[in-house]
Amino acid sequence: HDTILHVARNPNCPIDLLKELSNKKFNVKYAVAENIKCPIYMLHNFSNSSNRYLRSYVAKNVNCSVEILEKLSKDWDYCVRSDTAYNSNCPVEILEKLSNDSNYSVRRSVAKNRNCPVKLLEKLSDDSDWRVRCYVAYNPNCSAKILEKLSNDSDYYVRLNVSCNSNCPVEILEKLSKDSDSDVRYYANEILNRIRSVES
Repeated sequence: HDTILHVARNPNCPIDLLKELSNKKFNVKYAVAENIKCPIYMLHNFSNSSNRYLRSYVAKNVNCSVEILEKLSKDWDYCVRSDTAYNSNCPVEILEKLSNDSNYSVRRSVAKNRNCPVKLLEKLSDDSDWRVRCYVAYNPNCSAKILEKLSNDSDYYVRLNVSCNSNCPVEILEKLSKDSDSDVRYYANEILNRIRSVES
């Protein structure tokens, strides 16, 4: 059984075999749906399934068409919408809609998306849920302006992620190295020490 799953996930699996496997039990269908070579027509068929897990696997697939992502962004299940928001090929227009989702998990996935534009990260940096702000702080697209704002966040996890952001300016790291929370101070100092060792 594990062999079938490995075959179904293999990007070199022939399309005819993927088509045959798509008629198997659901765990095999999940493997086919997550295969990056899964044809659009199969993904389209899977996206109409009543099985929310199968729709989630479709939403995660980077080969997904904009049309399918658009449809899945309106799914009744928040996990499907969340997986759509995290898809690296999700267009900005869909990310913008999902950034207003009532479920924090969906907004968090928008913030986690590496293609999330700065203007959306700016908006999400004011989100009421700390878990959303946490991923804004960690996103590599986060600007110094947003990092500066989030370095003053009331939640220490958010400040911790600011210090771990690869774009965090030294001035902010220096400020966080004196933070009231010991974990934030520790990571800010660790990163400052690494920067200093490279510079010396």
